[in-house]
Amino acid sequence: MIGLTYQQIVEKIQKEKSLSLSEIEVKVKAKLRELSDLISKEGAAYIVANELGVKIFEDFGKKTLKINQLIGGIGSLNLVGKVVDVYDVREFDKNNRKGKVASFLIGDETGTCRVVLWDTNHIKEVENGNIIKDKVIKVKNAYVKENNGFKEIHLGNRANIDLNPEEKIDNVKLGLIRDIIKKQIKDLIAGEFASISGTIVQVFEPKFYDACSECGKKINESLKCELHPNSVASKMPVFNFYLDDGSDNIRLVAFRDNAHKLIENLNEIKENPALFEETRINLLGSQYIFTGKVTKNEMFDRKEFIINNIEQINPEEVAQEIIEQIDV
Repeated sequence: MIGLTYQQIVEKIQKEKSLSLSEIEVKVKAKLRELSDLISKEGAAYIVANELGVKIFEDFGKKTLKINQLIGGIGSLNLVGKVVDVYDVREFDKNNRKGKVASFLIGDETGTCRVVLWDTNHIKEVENGNIIKDKVIKVKNAYVKENNGFKEIHLGNRANIDLNPEEKIDNVKLGLIRDIIKKQIKDLIAGEFASISGTIVQVFEPKFYDACSECGKKINESLKCELHPNSVASKMPVFNFYLDDGSDNIRLVAFRDNAHKLIENLNEIKENPALFEETRINLLGSQYIFTGKVTKNEMFDRKEFIINNIEQINPEEVAQEIIEQIDV
């Protein structure tokens, strides 16, 4: 989501470039066509502004942003939020570089996002228990990156964490901030992130694979994780099913937590697969909204959809959308 509205971006272009509204509209529509409508109107306007040399976000480092204003590439930002969850500090060994990385989930009244810490001094704040759930903190001089379409706040060695800010956060709106395009299944393109909705029309019995209990990655036959050799192997679920939205159907894949969201008695099914039959019947015909990444299964030459988030369809909201479309 762009931090400024479409109208605000257009007004800034008009002010700095003395272009008429119609001239800007032509450029935005051309950009949308160029990118096959894979971005929002606001996103297209932002690109047009950038190409014209209009700096939309030059003053962001001087004020405190809300989570729904985050945009990939923004630097030197300040943000106040309440810690929603804290994750384990992890060690990494990648490209001949070893180190630690810490992360936690932060939220405000507009949404939530992941905060990633790379500096050892910041990581110590997590290790020492100074960053805990429900604590309000302020991050300063951070930057925004996109990971699988989700916005993340990253703190390097130039960033700071204020553990006792003056600002207060009362309510947190749960839900990660992400630029997601709603698409029909027939229009999905491998490699993109999208939101699709439809009806579950076919399900397969869930499978379980050996994974590292610390990082969740699939492990080899020796049941040892290369990064965490002392960790205990655990069985992680993967659930496959087909979704149909009237335009086409596609195979969806749900791992770990998302598999549990769809199958509440998954642990019981792991011990007694015969229990899945009742679950299968209940799932068929149910309607959901899924966000995730479209992949290409080269072996079977088909597109598949890896789930990142699940929402059950609210019939009242769908009816309201239809009414609004009719009114337009």
